[in-house]
Amino acid sequence: MEGIIGGLFSSVLPVNLLYMFIGTFAGIIIGALPGLGATTGIALLIPLTYGMEPVHALLLAAGIYQGAMYGGSITSVLLGIPGTPTNTATCFDGFPMSQKGQSKEALGASLTASAIGGFFSCIALMFLTPLMSKIVLYFGAPEQFMMAMVGLGVIAASSHESLSKGLLVGFLGLVIATIGGDPMTGYDRFTFGIMYLDDGIDFMIIAVGIFGFSQAIAMAEEAQSISGDTKLRGRLMDGVKACFTHWKITLRCSFLGVLLGVTPGAGGSVAAMLAYSTTQATEKDKDTFGTGNIKGVIAPEAANNATIGSAIIPTLAFGIPGSATSAVLMGLLMIHNIVPGPRLFLDAGSTLYTFFWGLVWTCFAIVIIGLPLLRFFAKVTVVPYQILVPSIVILCALGTYSVRGYMFDVLLMFAFGILGYYLKKAHYPMVCFILGLILGPTVESNLWRSLIIYGDLSFIWTRPITLALAILLAAVIIIPIVKPHFAKKKGEEK
Repeated sequence: MEGIIGGLFSSVLPVNLLYMFIGTFAGIIIGALPGLGATTGIALLIPLTYGMEPVHALLLAAGIYQGAMYGGSITSVLLGIPGTPTNTATCFDGFPMSQKGQSKEALGASLTASAIGGFFSCIALMFLTPLMSKIVLYFGAPEQFMMAMVGLGVIAASSHESLSKGLLVGFLGLVIATIGGDPMTGYDRFTFGIMYLDDGIDFMIIAVGIFGFSQAIAMAEEAQSISGDTKLRGRLMDGVKACFTHWKITLRCSFLGVLLGVTPGAGGSVAAMLAYSTTQATEKDKDTFGTGNIKGVIAPEAANNATIGSAIIPTLAFGIPGSATSAVLMGLLMIHNIVPGPRLFLDAGSTLYTFFWGLVWTCFAIVIIGLPLLRFFAKVTVVPYQILVPSIVILCALGTYSVRGYMFDVLLMFAFGILGYYLKKAHYPMVCFILGLILGPTVESNLWRSLIIYGDLSFIWTRPITLALAILLAAVIIIPIVKPHFAKKKGEEK
């Protein structure tokens, strides 16, 4: 408690608050630019912090981390282009809301859900680090494999319109995820001798193509604006209130994000997709998801920001990054002679608790900075397509090129954009495609490790957590298939 109280007083010093606000503002801008994100933002920050005090460098990083995780939702809502991979699920309902003229409401909901999710995660980081650092020790390769399998099982629940279509695009996502080197043997797969595919296809390239360029193609077919003839209606405060009206979803998805954040290898993208899928599967109005349901904005935004604090827990406790961003953050810590491990709180306790409180205040900072700006951002939806479409194509190309600096990636993005356009035309559930794409590498790598350790699949029924997850997986798959038959039989009896 002494460290927590000391960190609180240190974090509210004017100079520290200034660094937090600068970092948060920069993070929102970085997150809103496709191809960048918190990882890139903190990586670019590292060279600039060599002469800084460690606490100032960490507070800047806290602002960038929190701001970028939220900022990606702005373009997801307004343009249907995920600013970062973690905001991909927000496109599913955020952009349709903009097409209905409800962009202000969607932006208000994403802002508030991000702030609430981030706040819960930061509180968990501050008070539950000792407990959660022990829990994470029980999650080895077998548990991570089964958790990812449960995520893939959600495909059945997400394919309420057509199970066959959901399974088909889910399998397509899994196949694309295998492109590149095998995680254990190193052999190239499906690269066809193209050296640019040796490391696989970056998820951001696919996301920008599937959601950004494909949307530009669809827009080019129409001579109007995103919101069409519909005037902007609704208020930012309507979106803010929706997060509290649907407080169960907000809290449940925040809790899910905290749990997945502390699990190494999961991260914000997995948390957002699972939050969206489970919310869609459990809500009575599941058929409206994908058409502009505000719950589909609240769920992923609460979950992805809720991974921020919890992803840092294994990084600090064991030096095992919970996400790519926390891995870069660990590099920033070590540059300033803060070494993760058992002695961390003894050697740099005051700096760390100031950083923890900085993460808490950045949750409020994104609201303070975001609310005034969003009123102007929302007007993008009334810009004519003749101006907007070329701008989106250029933005997609620049964002994709910035990932690795290859023109080949831009061509890939265009190819996935065309694929996404036709998949959407045929009403394939894109959530299933993204689930397969995100969870494929996690399933494969952890299955390999588990088989090397155990030699067979016995780990599924010999480890308590994996057994419980296997039972949950069976329920997730069977219930959506069996439920319609019981409903039909019940209707016939009446």
